[in-house]
Amino acid sequence: MNPITTTLADGFWHWLWFGSPAKSSSAVARIGDELFMYTFWLSVAWFVFLMGLTFYFVVKYQRRPGKKLTRSPAHNTPLEIAWTVVPTVFLVYIFFKGFWGYADAIVAPANAEVINLKAQKWAWRMTYPNGAESPESMRFVYTDAQGNQVTSAQEAPIFVVPAGKPVQLRMSSMDVIHSFWVPDFRSKFDIFPNRYTSYWFQADEPGDHVVYCAEYCGDLHSEMYAIIRVLPEPEYRAKINSWAIPWGDGLAAVGKVLYTTKGCSACHSVDGSRNTGPTWKGIWGKEHEMEGGGKAVVDPNYIRESILVPGAKIVKGYPNQMVSYQGQLNDRELDALIAYIESLGDNPPGPGAGYGESAESN
Repeated sequence: MNPITTTLADGFWHWLWFGSPAKSSSAVARIGDELFMYTFWLSVAWFVFLMGLTFYFVVKYQRRPGKKLTRSPAHNTPLEIAWTVVPTVFLVYIFFKGFWGYADAIVAPANAEVINLKAQKWAWRMTYPNGAESPESMRFVYTDAQGNQVTSAQEAPIFVVPAGKPVQLRMSSMDVIHSFWVPDFRSKFDIFPNRYTSYWFQADEPGDHVVYCAEYCGDLHSEMYAIIRVLPEPEYRAKINSWAIPWGDGLAAVGKVLYTTKGCSACHSVDGSRNTGPTWKGIWGKEHEMEGGGKAVVDPNYIRESILVPGAKIVKGYPNQMVSYQGQLNDRELDALIAYIESLGDNPPGPGAGYGESAESN
């Protein structure tokens, strides 16, 4: 975007309506803001012009006593050309401005930071170029219609991106269609299973931006939040390096990280509270009662089957809506999750004595 259009987007058009310059949160947002405000003021100008003409003609040609009626002219070529060509000039500008803006929004710059984004019911996951994923999250607190303070039902992951650098998201879904929507960036892109879509943005100033899912995807669709936190690039690099998987700390520690980064926290609590899926707190070695009868002991084989073939055994009282993690987790990561669930049992093993720890140390 050149300096003139940037000034129009962030300055004049916005100031004309709101009385102050805009602060667009991304380069792509400026394109949409400029075109929106241009279209708005063009519509206002034409509305005032046409209503003025209408009022003028009503007064000028109103019927008066004693004055004979005259036949209206049937045709006026110069006038017809004028009212066709003049509006077309404005519409042609809108078409090309919109087309160029769309092309700018679709094609990422060559120096963009490429980050993989996965969507699943009801969580977002970002995988950075070094393989790290965000273990950080937060809950939203808002006021409902009755004035009560309400906390969101599940944690929203916090993703970081570098300030002043293009970021390209390579997006796909693990289950149904989702839609990645960041109002601050004026962007919404659908995400499909079994195919990739791409979107890029550049946020120049540090700050937080909320991500929503704009495609209804099930019970907790309205809780499918995330935070995009824009950081100066040195802080961004340090942060994603600190998020690297801590394999040296043991399997249970890795499993605790994967519990958040792989989206398990969206449905399973670790404090005993009820969620969409059974809690992991204290289930190790216990029996689960199944839908349709029968019981199963929570051991490594049961957990592995529940992760890879979640529909094989459904715990009584819970819906069958978990997606398979087949191909999403390798054997080492599965062992880490099993070790983490064991560590949440009533009799957690001592350091280095849990599931897979001895094999890990060999």
